[in-house]
Parts: sequence; structure tokens; C-alpha cells
Amino acid sequence: MSKKIFINNLNTYVSKQLLDTLRNDEPNEDGEANPDAAVIYGSYIDKDSSEKPAGVKKMLKRSKPRLAMKYLSECDLIVYDLHSGKPDDVRRALDALQKHKGEEGDEKVLILISSLMAW
Repeated sequence: MSKKIFINNLNTYVSKQLLDTLRNDEPNEDGEANPDAAVIYGSYIDKDSSEKPAGVKKMLKRSKPRLAMKYLSECDLIVYDLHSGKPDDVRRALDALQKHKGEEGDEKVLILISSLMAW
């Protein structure tokens, strides 16, 4: 079963590099689609609509937080770049994790990326 991943701010350098690293949607040796390819969702830092990068299934609008909560709660891995993020975005991710924490065997991971100076 493929993993579902959310990456915020896909138009920043850090998030672009994360997307390139986490994508595994290359075809098999037979030329068929990889059945274990990650399903990746994302958002943009400033814009509500832009072209979605290759490998991203759905781009979420910041102006629709309820829709973002739905996708965040379905993801196995949530990655936030705090260099250019907003505290409300992280709070939304934590709320989504809290909402679905009771399901057994449903491990979810939240990764927050910050600068060394933040610590």
C-alpha cells in the first residue's frame, strides 16, 4: 500500500528538494506504474492556485482549511518547512493528527523543519 504524504510550501527550495527525494513514481522495469508510489499532496506558500509539480496528486488551497484538514488526517507523513510556514498551518496539522490518533496501527509522522537558530 502506498504512503500518503503532505508537504507544505511546495514553491520553496526546501520543499522542492523534499518532493524530489520522497517521490517514487518512476515506472517499473516493465514500464508499468509503480503500485507502491507515494501519493503526495501539497500547498503553496503565497498562491491559492498554481501549476502542481510533477508527482503531486493534489494542491490544497490555504483559503480552504477544512479541506486541508481532511487530506492532512489521511496522510501518513506530514512535512512542514517552518522557514516559510505559518503557525496556523502547523496547528492545523496537529489538530488533524489529534483527530485520528485513536486508530490502532495507524502510525502518523509529523516532521517540522526549522533553522538551527530556532533551537
